[in-house]
Amino acid sequence: AGVLGLPHAFKYLGWFWGLMTLSLLLCVSLYTSYLLSELHEDGSVRLNTYREIGQYVWGERRGWWAVAPVQFLLMAGLCITYTVTAGQSVKGIVSSDCSGVDCQEGLAGYCVLFGIVQLFLSQVPDFHSLWWVSLLGGVMSVGYCLIAVGGSIAVAVGGQGDAEYSEATDSSSESTADIVFGVMNALGSVAFTFGGQAVVPEIQATLATPPRSPLSMMKAVGVSYVLVFVLYYSVAITGYAAFGSSVEPDILLSIKKPGWLVDIADMMVVFHVAAGYQVFAMPLFDVFEEAVRSRMSKRPRPVVLRLVVRTIFVFVVTFIAILVPFFDDLMGLIASVGLMPITFILPPLLWISSRRPTGAEFWVNAVIAGSCTLLAFVALVGSMRNIIADGVALHQE
Repeated sequence: AGVLGLPHAFKYLGWFWGLMTLSLLLCVSLYTSYLLSELHEDGSVRLNTYREIGQYVWGERRGWWAVAPVQFLLMAGLCITYTVTAGQSVKGIVSSDCSGVDCQEGLAGYCVLFGIVQLFLSQVPDFHSLWWVSLLGGVMSVGYCLIAVGGSIAVAVGGQGDAEYSEATDSSSESTADIVFGVMNALGSVAFTFGGQAVVPEIQATLATPPRSPLSMMKAVGVSYVLVFVLYYSVAITGYAAFGSSVEPDILLSIKKPGWLVDIADMMVVFHVAAGYQVFAMPLFDVFEEAVRSRMSKRPRPVVLRLVVRTIFVFVVTFIAILVPFFDDLMGLIASVGLMPITFILPPLLWISSRRPTGAEFWVNAVIAGSCTLLAFVALVGSMRNIIADGVALHQE
């Protein structure tokens, strides 16, 4: 659902740097998908999780600590962000006045409602049982992106958006600090849209061999990235073109008419994030449940274990989402502490350690890891400041 925040990121980055950042991260994301798919197999050894790859390359203890905390933080963070997104979308359907702080106020009930739905979906045993959920989420994603593009084009053509494309530094509606930290957070918001690497090894593990699973995986990744390219650029360009500097953190909040079509798009967002929540939560469920089983002398019943562990997880995620209901700030934060290490930093470092490339290949991977580490730090500072500022502003209302 991060694609809906791309026009708002362009508000701070502008046309040139917005498109440049999106293009570079798209290319790097595709490249790191290739690295992970190749690292999934080493001869006859199949490494079926991101953590197994880290442990195989860097050793049991160091590999686990390098990968697992970041991966767990990312997956949990995405679930929190999806809960806020779903609550915001449901409120957008119920209320015609849902933008900015007005949409964040009273969001708790809608987040709780989404949490209840996730409580039931979380009882699905494993990834193989989730294929229909993932398919539904993918279809819904395409649907709301097309509505966002069509709605933005209609606004732009009809001259309803009154768009202005002032440089961020020339904006009079925000302080200099707001602009600077907004730019920093926007970098993380763009990166947030590329999060699939967190579960690439787990998904690849479900593919039958032969042929080699990297071949099958990269065919699927290639098809998906064609769709990503079309949708991401379309939403970003049309949304920013239609609304300019006045665009909301979620582009659907800027599109007001026709109301029924926007409601359909919001409902599609809810279905999509409901599916995405499960895709990213399922690996966490497996880890938590295995940890509980290993510490109990008597093996618990699987149904009871799932109910207890997954209920606690959904409760905690929903509670945090209620405390921090800021969609655009959460995107920057989760991208900086979880998504960027998993997607852009760890894959090239793992590749360097595992395959020991030389020459240009080594420097390409080293530059990607180094520059993305710097980008993650910048986004972290921007998002943390904005969360604090928005939290203070919300509670002063």
